[in-house]
Amino acid sequence: MAATLRVRVFVVLLAACLAALLLPPSRPADAGLLEGVTGALLGRPAADWTLGGQPCRLIPVPTAAAPVGVGSCSGVRPGAPLLVGDGLCTLGYLFTGSDGERYIATAGHCFFASFNVPAGEVRWTMDTGPVVRDGQGNRIGTFAYAVLQDEKDFGLVRLDDGVAASPQMCHFGGPTGINDDRPGLLQPVLLNYYGNGVLVSGVLPARTAVATGMPDPDHVFADGVAVPGDSGAAVNSADGRAVGTLVTLGVHLAGLGIGGLDAGLIGITRLTPQLQRAEQVLGVDLSLQTAPTL
Repeated sequence: MAATLRVRVFVVLLAACLAALLLPPSRPADAGLLEGVTGALLGRPAADWTLGGQPCRLIPVPTAAAPVGVGSCSGVRPGAPLLVGDGLCTLGYLFTGSDGERYIATAGHCFFASFNVPAGEVRWTMDTGPVVRDGQGNRIGTFAYAVLQDEKDFGLVRLDDGVAASPQMCHFGGPTGINDDRPGLLQPVLLNYYGNGVLVSGVLPARTAVATGMPDPDHVFADGVAVPGDSGAAVNSADGRAVGTLVTLGVHLAGLGIGGLDAGLIGITRLTPQLQRAEQVLGVDLSLQTAPTL
């Protein structure tokens, strides 16, 4: 009976992910947004990508009307909605920079998909990046950095002065630190995240996924539900530590070996390598702001 239940759960999760693939992302590009490019832009469209060399699809960024339930995690904090152009994503972890500024994360493809910009890597100086807003439409800051290259899907918003922000993830709490663990075979890890996925957020915004293993330093593949609007959600392990950012859908299967089963229906970019690259490009040291679990 347990095996039958697992099969049924897998089928339900797969159906949810396949349904998400049918929703189109993006809107027409805005001119002049690529000032401050730090590397050559790739010609590959943002809708198709790989993570860990595995074909997958970025979680689509829904446009126009926000889904029912957006705003249930209000404010500026991990799990709250983020409006980029006409697109909807989810906010991730909060950082303080050595430059005295505050930064909050999301998926890099939230920028590239919302403005239909070819994938690559971009940085912006103060107040020159695209404006981003909270779930109520209030300006909270501007993009400072965005990357969309294999194993890198990460963005940082430089918050405006006076914008109140909390590091604590909605519903679950944390992060209590960074989780760089690499558990192997038969060492499943429970992962918690809070997203603004279309329809799902009105019923079950706080969700848990299972990673059969986390053998790769750059990504985690897990079985769970993610739909358009969840892009950028912070993902914590059950003990509250920050694992990374929710970014892709599809049947990810990197392999099975002594390092564990590296497979799942959702893809997560691990935090440490994303952060290290962002620090290098911005020339700023970034410190994760922590919070107790709930």
